[in-house]
Amino acid sequence: MLKPVYIFSGFLDSGKTRAIKQTLYDGRFNEGEKTLIIALEQGDEEYDKKFLSATNSEVVFLDSIKELTKNKMQQLDQKYKPERIIIELNGMEDDNELYKQGFIKDWELAQSLTFFDASKFKMYITNMKQFVFNHVVNADVCVMNRSDDLDLVYLRNNLKGINQRLQIVFEGASGNITRQAEQQLFDTSKDLYIKDADYGLWYMDALDNPLKYEDVKINLKLKYVTTVKEYENVCIMGRKAMVCCANDLQDIAITCVNIDPDKIDKDSYYDISGTVKVMDDTQGYKTCVINVDELKQATPPSDELVYFN
Repeated sequence: MLKPVYIFSGFLDSGKTRAIKQTLYDGRFNEGEKTLIIALEQGDEEYDKKFLSATNSEVVFLDSIKELTKNKMQQLDQKYKPERIIIELNGMEDDNELYKQGFIKDWELAQSLTFFDASKFKMYITNMKQFVFNHVVNADVCVMNRSDDLDLVYLRNNLKGINQRLQIVFEGASGNITRQAEQQLFDTSKDLYIKDADYGLWYMDALDNPLKYEDVKINLKLKYVTTVKEYENVCIMGRKAMVCCANDLQDIAITCVNIDPDKIDKDSYYDISGTVKVMDDTQGYKTCVINVDELKQATPPSDELVYFN
């Protein structure tokens, strides 16, 4: 029988241990199965004996992610015979070391969650961007706690810039889920002119709410990324975003119909005017494409990198 593995990542004091304890105290999740907690850091919150007894859990502390080899997993599995495994990662180590290695054959990744103290997020993204990237890029869910009175759109768009499929939960200081980042960023009751500085905001809103833009007239500035060879006169057009570090630029791009890739300068920007349509992508998600009516060569944006605020 496969044993589910749940990974909790994030910086020290981001709420990982508290979330693990709340989860295991919840009878909807824990019906008495034996849980092994592998903790790679220790914060102010502790796994006390009362908690471990009440939740049928054992905890093992390791000093580094490098210790959690497949041989170590096998040893722990044989010793504790858990029915589920929870791994609490160290916020200042590279999560990718674990994901690249994988798990022993009886352990299967069920869900990966990452946690942030939202009040410190700007500091993290400015000074520790590589670590933010490592936590977010592998996560299924991100919990942003202490997010009262913060710019949730700024938080959401920076996270989505790293991991587009990420589910984000905003919590207030009390632990309750707070307001969602659902404000109308763009008025779709009229034609849209997307300013160069707003492309990142628009892109993320279109990613989250594609049906909002169905049949909307739009104008924006993009450059060639690649050709969709399976179809005639279809290009991917977009811009570059720095999602991790200066050496890690990714295309933030959209499919454009009615552009002949052989007739455009691949190094130039273009003013694109057209109509947004919504289609299903290869994974069954709704996505926006632009049916292009007019294409004009344009000067580059004053800052060619995309930002999400």
